[in-house]
Amino acid sequence: MGTHAFLALANQLGLRWVGGEQTSDIDLAHAGRNISIALPATVAAQPRTALTSMEEGFLPMMQYRGTAGASYRHPTEPDFQIDFLTTKVSDDDAPITIEHLDVALQPLRFMEFSLQDVQQATLFDPTGRCVVVNLPAPQRYAVHKLLITGERNGAFKTKVAKDVLQAASLIEFLLATDPEALQEAWSDALTRGPGWKKRALEGLRALRLHDAALAQQLQELCPVGLE
Repeated sequence: MGTHAFLALANQLGLRWVGGEQTSDIDLAHAGRNISIALPATVAAQPRTALTSMEEGFLPMMQYRGTAGASYRHPTEPDFQIDFLTTKVSDDDAPITIEHLDVALQPLRFMEFSLQDVQQATLFDPTGRCVVVNLPAPQRYAVHKLLITGERNGAFKTKVAKDVLQAASLIEFLLATDPEALQEAWSDALTRGPGWKKRALEGLRALRLHDAALAQQLQELCPVGLE
């Protein structure tokens, strides 16, 4: 998830980003209880053990309850953080535990939107090795970035500009190559309920400040949902 997914989408789409890609966070998403994923029900994953075996020194960020949270931070690189995320199904923001996983997961609003129609892409390291990863569909990633723009507050406000820039980059590409897919994702966000529509329109306003023409084109894709 997040900006590392944005970078991987460039491989999938045959693009090269020139801005909006800087981040130190790595976000790993789990579909939670509401969305099916292509894994056996009995699969056992051990991400915490994997982090430990890397011997890179990642430390769990503790909750106020004194237990390990859903984030791991590098001791010598405070901005390098790994977050384990899942869909939010209640008003409780406390990390939760999913059976067969050995880490806590942080519920995140609107996460289920990005986990619908998941696609695959390939990442390469400097030695030429590659790995297949699961990514949000480009149109859903773009609209999700607009949705969470309205959720940013406090220290997270600094991420708004990056979110909008990433959304704008994908929206511009999709308007030229696959406007139907973008229209479907945008319409979906607008019609999921008042809270979703409110955040979508806040994201649209933020996009308009960045690129008024691009925001107008997105708005015209689904004018009915804006009434």
